[in-house]
Amino acid sequence: MAREQITIAEDSFTIALPTQTETVRLDTVTAVVLYKRDLLTIDLICCDIFTEDLVHTVHEELTGFDNLISRLEKLPGFDREWRERVFFPAFAENRTTVFQRAN
Repeated sequence: MAREQITIAEDSFTIALPTQTETVRLDTVTAVVLYKRDLLTIDLICCDIFTEDLVHTVHEELTGFDNLISRLEKLPGFDREWRERVFFPAFAENRTTVFQRAN
């Protein structure tokens, strides 16, 4: 089975899953939404990355997730104060739009 991971390039990122690999250019990202999924004993931080025609969903257990978030935080207008709103309270979804590309 292929290793699930996210790799970062200067102007894109690649999500490699066992069934497919997708490369997304950062200039095609229209919105980023962060939230938690309640897994009974823990929360899983998830990220939906919207492009014009697709939504790419990744989570914190994927290798490279933290690097991706750090890169996304460099997008102009990205809300870098998202952690407080998403992390607390525990076991609540706390869906937060942290980036919306201006038209």
